[in-house]
Amino acid sequence: MKQDAWQHQIDGRDYGRGRQHCLLNCGMGTGKSRIALDMLLDEIAARAGNPLPFRALLGCPKAVLPAWGKQHDLWMPHVRMLILTDGTSTAKERRIAAALADTSPLIVAANYETLWRIKLLEATRWDAFIWDEIHRLKAASGAASKWAARMGKHNPTAKRIGLSGTLLAHSPLDAFGSWRAIESPTCQTFGASYTAFKSMFFIPHPNGIRGAVRTDKIRNEDVFARKIAETTFLRKSEDVLRLPPIMHEEIAFPLTPAEALAYRELSNEFIAEIGGGTVTPANAMVAALRLLQTCNGFAKLDGVDAPVQIDASPSKATALREMLEDLHPNEPLVIFCRFRTDIETCLKVLWDMHRSASELSGRINSLADWQAGKTTTLVAQIQSGGIGIDLTRASYGVFYSLGHSLSEYLQAIARLHRPGQEKTTRFYSLVATLLGKKTVDGFVYEALSQRKEVIDAIIDAHDPRRIVNCA
Repeated sequence: MKQDAWQHQIDGRDYGRGRQHCLLNCGMGTGKSRIALDMLLDEIAARAGNPLPFRALLGCPKAVLPAWGKQHDLWMPHVRMLILTDGTSTAKERRIAAALADTSPLIVAANYETLWRIKLLEATRWDAFIWDEIHRLKAASGAASKWAARMGKHNPTAKRIGLSGTLLAHSPLDAFGSWRAIESPTCQTFGASYTAFKSMFFIPHPNGIRGAVRTDKIRNEDVFARKIAETTFLRKSEDVLRLPPIMHEEIAFPLTPAEALAYRELSNEFIAEIGGGTVTPANAMVAALRLLQTCNGFAKLDGVDAPVQIDASPSKATALREMLEDLHPNEPLVIFCRFRTDIETCLKVLWDMHRSASELSGRINSLADWQAGKTTTLVAQIQSGGIGIDLTRASYGVFYSLGHSLSEYLQAIARLHRPGQEKTTRFYSLVATLLGKKTVDGFVYEALSQRKEVIDAIIDAHDPRRIVNCA
């Protein structure tokens, strides 16, 4: 082990020794990728006399691939790594075949959506798997999750390492798909049957839908927690990293009369008349989505592709403008949004206030300009701004709008509050109210908080004494 490794990284590698599979549940910035790569070095050393070449497969979200390339260059540059990014599946398969022809140790890395589509990977023998952000494999019926389980079944002697900074980030139900990915074909922790897993640990949902369960509480919680602890190396960021304080503040604001009318109509009648058009959600889930859009000042009319603005001066945009008036114009800032209309609204507010801005979304990526200091504010779609990027230039963050994904929320926070951050980190959540009471806006934030509490209770139940200070 290199001398510059933190103690918890040494402990993590030691934890993985002798285990065919393990899960590194380590917070953002704790260096879990270093632990996984050191485990691979151990595996390569252990197979030194094996005539068969060492081959490892690494799966992760696409945005994280460059970070893995950097980690590889730091800790094991003498081992070949093939990172698959651009090109068709056929072209990628040709590159894999060429790399496999060389008998020196090899790591093949690609995003999950690429991996399960390449047939050659299933026909190849593998000595190790690394599944980064393993909660991406949580969906028991998802193609990538099933593929990872098949890979384990086809390579029963391979070392399997799962990594996550936000384990069980949506609900405890996520455990089945994640553990199946690292334990298949044995699946000793939660079994091979998703139905039996749900029956063992979850309470049927009162809505009566077949297979639906409550996720806000589980039964046999002590057994559930103990099973997780048996295969998981846990280190939280706050326990092993010296980070500055973090502060959260809700900024509540009232909806405008027009927004309030639309909200009440949608909430009470599932229909609203807005600007000469009609909004009629198809079901309760769509209604919740429409209500969230209404809290942000927009409505999706029936038969119209683009959402329309309800009021000339959206209340949430006004709340953002008032908040920014108290922030120095040169202070770096990140604003997280869910909807495209929210991004455009935030950019308009910033431009009206003569603040420079960059965008990070599915359409535009000008993150480099913000990181280089060419602009002061980054407006990021939370799906794009929550993974694999360093936003520590800013110590101020704003949640303009959110979805229901706890992992996206936590990872967005961790982009600012991580190693490299030297200032107290402040997050502001803009929450709409109606006659002084919560709207769906507030319930989303509340739900995220409650789910976090449930998951933390499970993971912490069998947490051994943790190490404080890593440097």
